[in-house]
Amino acid sequence: MKSLRRSASQDDLVFRIDKMNLKGKTIILAITGGIAAYKTVQLVSDLKKLGAQLHIVMSKNAGKFVASLSLEVMSENKVYSSGLLRQDEPRNDDADIDHIKLADKADLVLIAPATANCMAKLATGISDEIIYDLVLATKAPILIAPAMNTNMWQHTVTQQNYRKLKSIGYHFIDPEHGELACKHVGHGRLAEFDSIIESVCNLIGVEQKLAGKKILISLGATREKIDPVRFLTNQSSGKMGFALIEAALAQGAQVTAVTTMDLPHRADKVVRVESHEQMQDALRQEFPDHDVLIMVAAVADYKPKAIAAQKIKTQQNLTVEFEQTTDIVAELAAGKKSNQVVVAFSVETENALEKAQDKIKRKNLDLIVVNSPAAFGADEAEVSIVDAEGELTKLTKSSKSLIAKKVLDCLNIPSKIVG
Repeated sequence: MKSLRRSASQDDLVFRIDKMNLKGKTIILAITGGIAAYKTVQLVSDLKKLGAQLHIVMSKNAGKFVASLSLEVMSENKVYSSGLLRQDEPRNDDADIDHIKLADKADLVLIAPATANCMAKLATGISDEIIYDLVLATKAPILIAPAMNTNMWQHTVTQQNYRKLKSIGYHFIDPEHGELACKHVGHGRLAEFDSIIESVCNLIGVEQKLAGKKILISLGATREKIDPVRFLTNQSSGKMGFALIEAALAQGAQVTAVTTMDLPHRADKVVRVESHEQMQDALRQEFPDHDVLIMVAAVADYKPKAIAAQKIKTQQNLTVEFEQTTDIVAELAAGKKSNQVVVAFSVETENALEKAQDKIKRKNLDLIVVNSPAAFGADEAEVSIVDAEGELTKLTKSSKSLIAKKVLDCLNIPSKIVG
């Protein structure tokens, strides 16, 4: 983020910010009526460069210092204000109430600048504008960046409100020392954006632990044709694969997806396949250029020995002869380089851990994630993660997003071998 580089002394801070990611995070920026409000257009731009989704709410007086149209253009979202509806602006009674809708989607509420009046209302629970309705309605963290005249900041009442808000769990980026718009010199200046963004990242950011790494993820259920209109498949929904793609991208990885389905999340490269054979060919081609293979696809263990050229006519009894498919992950893991990591998923109905421990040794795997058929199509699952040394990590019923992050945390990717 070159726009954040303001001085050589801030290089370490900028480096830490550049290693963070806000992709997939929704930030509600609440702007109150102080002179520092004019700076928020740049703040929105900087947060968006880290991948955040920005929604803006403004107090009645904030519009005197910054144009809502500028913020709408920069955030690419509607700006919400406490102003009254125009007479010609219809009220949609079926629409979600704005402050509840925003409160529910927020990962963080950032109040910048926060005036003394704002802090007083927050401390007493007054709810007479959309900002304060939103704060009371959300369960997201609240991050406050005050800005005001130095005497107002140092006033006993303001400091009492500051301490009270901190005591109930609100987070602060304290104002900085400097010359203020009123020509006073002292504490009260809105903190530099580097400091604000670092605080945002510390609360909800994702460390770029996989920056520079290339991760290959297979997902979806393969289809093995019986005839031109029928096929053999399974119940895999791809949700675990979607979560792994999202988590790997958020941590800075370059992701290639080999998939049997459309992706709701972006990947750097997508290879569409349908059958076991097509997935095998694609993974054989892609794996040598990747650091990690995560084999979450539900690949058919059997396929029809012959595919009928024409639709099989309805008959009382039908016999289809199947043959076993090759074990893709075992083949790729057997030929992996010393700096490559292979992760497999295993679905079992009995003796799951014993079978997983056997598979991890027999197939030369680095990690195996064990779950049950109940995970198919569900948003949550119970899994066990087993590594090559037999160390076991159990996750009780957890979201697939959390499971994906835990799997990535368990990766131990060796450095690339040079030469």
